[in-house]
Amino acid sequence: MFLATLACAAGNGPELMSPSHHYSLKLNALVTPQTHTQGLFLRVRIDGGPALRMLLDSGAEFIVLSERTGARLRRQTGAEMDLVGVGAKSRTAKWVAPGTVEIGELALSGCEMAVAPGELLDGVDGVIPLSLFAGFLVRLDVPGKTLELDPLPPRPPAADDGYSAVRTERGMVFLEGSVDGAQPGYVMLDTGASFNAVSRETANAHAGPRFGLRSLSLAGGSGETEGFMLPAGVRFRFGSRVISADPVVVVDLSNLAGRHRFPIAGLLGYPGLRRSVVTVDYRDGLVRLAGR
Repeated sequence: MFLATLACAAGNGPELMSPSHHYSLKLNALVTPQTHTQGLFLRVRIDGGPALRMLLDSGAEFIVLSERTGARLRRQTGAEMDLVGVGAKSRTAKWVAPGTVEIGELALSGCEMAVAPGELLDGVDGVIPLSLFAGFLVRLDVPGKTLELDPLPPRPPAADDGYSAVRTERGMVFLEGSVDGAQPGYVMLDTGASFNAVSRETANAHAGPRFGLRSLSLAGGSGETEGFMLPAGVRFRFGSRVISADPVVVVDLSNLAGRHRFPIAGLLGYPGLRRSVVTVDYRDGLVRLAGR
């Protein structure tokens, strides 16, 4: 799912209501009718309501609920904003009042959220951003289906701990890397995306024109868009870490790049991260990618 950001300024962030200690949150695989896993979801309660299936999305800025879920929770909608994602089109959503989020023993208040028209993705009630937990040191064990949260240490991790400096903006994480040896650029970590993707410019730079590539329609948070499937064997490189990222599609990332005001070479989605343990220190702008 390509739900990247909301075109509206964020608030001050959520406030921890439960004790500040270690939390271990269980994740569940989101499986399509064809038994293809395309993401991970958390069971979440909003304002004490029913348990919801919320896709964990490091490429989202706020909580986004489907229209049916918003009505179920009786959320009153307010001002409009645009959901900006893959493709040239955006999708209009509406703000709702901030709410309290409970996941097991963890409780956060003042969580920004919006309601989007229609359904977001089959099998989930909405999207929850990984950056909602930015007050913790976040360790996402994708193959182990676990989200570990620890209080942030007083000082940043040491340089020899395997961390890399990254660009963080609006709750999203951008690593400097390259695709198949092409010129380095920024790649967004997007656990909510069911495909890995590269921009048209990146694809043309390292693979030439897209003549003969198979066209396909992709469903994303901002609506449907067209993409082109690249041949197998595409690799993303981040320093010494190399990730085989099949399948990879070529998509229009100009709208997303315009939102962030810097070029975006691609997205590393769930398929590229499914064997990785991702540790994020949002406070200090550090990420560690490890394999399992």
